[in-house]
Formats: sequence, structure tokens, C-alpha cells
Amino acid sequence: MSKPSGDSHPLGEGRRSRVGALALAALMLVTACTTGTPLGGGRTAYRDRPAGEDVGGGDAVFATLPSDFAPVRVGDSELQAALTTFWLDMPPRVATSHSPLHIGRKLALASSSCDDARPSDLVRSYGRYCERCGTPGDCLTLLEDGPQLRDDDKRSLALALAVGPALDGLDAETRAQLDPTRLLAMLSISITAYMAMLVAPVPEPVTKGVAAAFTVLLWGYLGWEFFDLLRAYARLYEDAPRASTFAELREVGERFGRVIGPNSVRILLIVGTAAVGETLALASKAPKLPGFGQASGAVGASTGLRLVDAATGAERVIVSVPEGAIRVVLAPHVVAMATRGVVVGSPSPGRGTLLPNGHRAWGSSSGFKSAMGPAGKGKEWHHIVEQTPGNAERFGGEALHNTENIIALDKALHTNVSSLYSSIRWRITGSHTLTVRKWLGSQSYEAQRAFGFLAIENVRNGIW
Repeated sequence: MSKPSGDSHPLGEGRRSRVGALALAALMLVTACTTGTPLGGGRTAYRDRPAGEDVGGGDAVFATLPSDFAPVRVGDSELQAALTTFWLDMPPRVATSHSPLHIGRKLALASSSCDDARPSDLVRSYGRYCERCGTPGDCLTLLEDGPQLRDDDKRSLALALAVGPALDGLDAETRAQLDPTRLLAMLSISITAYMAMLVAPVPEPVTKGVAAAFTVLLWGYLGWEFFDLLRAYARLYEDAPRASTFAELREVGERFGRVIGPNSVRILLIVGTAAVGETLALASKAPKLPGFGQASGAVGASTGLRLVDAATGAERVIVSVPEGAIRVVLAPHVVAMATRGVVVGSPSPGRGTLLPNGHRAWGSSSGFKSAMGPAGKGKEWHHIVEQTPGNAERFGGEALHNTENIIALDKALHTNVSSLYSSIRWRITGSHTLTVRKWLGSQSYEAQRAFGFLAIENVRNGIW
């Protein structure tokens, strides 16, 4: 994040509005230190609580996961075997959904006087693509919500054009057991929804369930190529909606495929197929994935965790593409299985970091302070990403109250930083009505974190 100056553009200028929640087709889916309390014993929903009210709760681990290990290599034969296995095991209600619809039926509105009801050149080219695939009509089920290809439809089509060649290579026996076009339709829509969660302009944390397991499994399989995949998809995410012709969409998809390479395409297809139709059981399928033993071994060597435990025990995952960081909140029982001899729940701060690159985390500020004690003489604890109610609800308490996000600041500096957040600074926010805190609160975790460090530096140096 660049420093603003008196004559610079506001830091918030041009920022996109938050992307709305994506339905996964056939799948699933005031001060700088405001406090909150869990609702119903949970860890991820917070409300305001009266000052001084103490909240307990066990420790979790807030780990910044390493990605410095080699990706698993998956061959064409392993891809074919995995696709066949998961397709045959897929619930019938899922496998038979999204029947191809003839474009002529979907475009019957063409007789209307509405321009939006007339098929565009892109839609007609899409129809010809489906005919060439041997499935005339809306073969990827992109027109069920209207006769035009919308932004997410274009992303799904570009992704299908990127991963489709891997399915084209299926042998005759495999093709006889599954319907490649139907499988491609389900995968393109589903993977688009999952990936959009991770690379949206203002991404939301991925919460416990199939989406978290999907993310952790991709990380475990891809290692240092995980962020290559996300950066490549971030470009597809931006470029696909701008395409106005089928040729432009094909180029967007093929560029994505070239950047990530055939191995990452196969892994994306395998993990995506395992996730189709499931809401909770993805991790239980993980040991059946080709190369899972290798992936689990690499994760174990880097973190001490079993990959299947990380996938099932990840309560919240925060992915930052700009930072190249993946942060995960792990339940205490997952850590207990990975750290023999450690008594989980002990209030002693001596337990420190339980995993390589990991940090202790608590569900509340009072839990952190109870374990860690005072910040030191003349110092106060400071949250880099603020513990506002909005942040607690979006990111979860453990993403805020942990030894990575909370640091000790000199009391005077802490007071001045808090005052900055409570003030209206139009040169920072571009608004004459919003406080810095209100402006910052709608932004992503990594954006708030970057701003938090910038604020400390600039307040310390008297710039703000």
C-alpha cells in the first residue's frame, strides 16, 4: 500500500464494492480495541458486550501456513481414475442436475422488444461451441438465469475452455462411464464459485465446511504453486467479464491454462470433482485422491499437521493473494493431535507457538490478556487489524486475538493511533463524513493489516 500525501488520491478511490455471497450450484453452499463476545458458544459470530464482561474459551492456533514445498504430480491416468470414481459415487440428484437446455428455448424471449432478450454474438458463438461438443443447447447451463452471458457466466465459460482439454483426453472407456460435458458444466460453475471466494476484490474469509476443505486441499497439493494458481485466476476473474467475443474468452481461458500448467489443471479438476455435491464430506474423500499420501507427507514435514486434520479442523481460512499468505484458524483438538505432550487449554503463555509458523489465538481479547499478561511497562496491547464487531463477525475472533495480530505499543503511540482511527481524514478515505475506522472496516483482512502497519509508521513519524 502506498503512502498518501497531501496531494495524493484518496486511498479508497477506485476500490470495488464488496462482492456478494456466491451460491455454489448444486453444492452448498469507539476505539481501536472494541470487544466482542461469542454467540451461542461459537467462535465466529460476535455481538457487542458490556465493558468488563469476561469471556472464556479455549485456545486455537492461528497459523500462517508455509507454501515452500513441491506440488504433487498427477498424471492423466490418475486423473481419469479419480474422475470416474467420484462421478460414480456422486449422489444421483447431483449427477443428473443441470440438464442441457436448448438455446432456442432459452431465447424465446427474442420476440420481446427488450434488447437484453436478443441473443448476442457471444451467446450464438457459445451455442456453436456446444454443438461442436456434441451437446447442442446450453451445454454448460449458463443461460438458466437469462438469455445473456453475465460476468460469472463468462468466468465459468473461460474456465471451461481452460480445463476442457484435460477432459477431451479421456479414453473411450472412461468417457463411456461418465458424461464429460455434464461433468465440465458442473465443474466450471462450482470451481468458479470457490475460486471467486478467494480472489474477489474484497474477499471474505472462507469458513468451516467444504469451501475451507477445498482451499486447504488445494494448498496441500500445490505447495509453492498455490499462489501461482490464485494469481492466474485473479487475472481470469478480471479479464473474462471484459470479453465481448468468444475468441477473447477463449484466449482468457487458454492463458490461464498455460500459466498454471497441465498438472495444476489436473489437481483443480480432481479436488473440484471431489467437492461437487458435498457440503461436509469432502475431507473424508481426501484419502482417496491420487497423490494424497505425498501431499499429506509434505504438509506434515512443513507444519506437523496431517493434511486431512487441517482440512476438517480449519474453522476459518483467510487467503491473501497480494501478500502470498494463507492464514488458518485451527481447532485445539487438531493441534493436540499434532503436538504430543502439549496440554491444550492450559492458561500458561509458555506454550507459545505450537506449530511452525503458527501463533496462539483466542476467541476474545480477555482470553488473550489472561494468557499473555500485561504488554509491559509503559506499553499497551494493540490490534493491527482492529477488533471491531464487524471484523469479529467477518474474520472470527481468533483472526483478531492472536500473537501475530496483537503487538505491544508505547502507550502514547497507541493512544494516537486510536485517535487516528476515530477521526475523519478525507485525504486518507476520500470522504468528509466517514471515520478512518468506518472506511477501513469494509476492506479485506490483508488491506486492513497493511493499513494498520502504515498507520503505526506514519503516526510514529508525525506524518498523520
